[in-house]
Amino acid sequence: MKKFKIGVISLLTVLVIAIIGVLTVHTSATDRLNPLVSETVSYAKVPKNTQNYKQVTIINPKDSKTRAYKIKQVGGYDPNQEYIKIHHKGQYVKSISYITKNQFYNQQ
Repeated sequence: MKKFKIGVISLLTVLVIAIIGVLTVHTSATDRLNPLVSETVSYAKVPKNTQNYKQVTIINPKDSKTRAYKIKQVGGYDPNQEYIKIHHKGQYVKSISYITKNQFYNQQ
């Protein structure tokens, strides 16, 4: 009986630590699972001639201001484009779409 209690307490401790980790650490994997992070749309200007964008500064379309955080990594598929619309949930990028320069500046 004593071993059972120790096992249950150990399991609960591990679960609490895992839940706290998911809620406080912001990576692509944890933000995807975190119910407190809402899904949103942002816009960004990215460098040309690459498909791997790092430390992307994102713009909130509601107030045209940069968000308080940057997305660490975004994968693209067209190296000739430089304006993107990002559907994301914190650091987790659900999808991107390329937009024109006019669409980008009309959102700001």
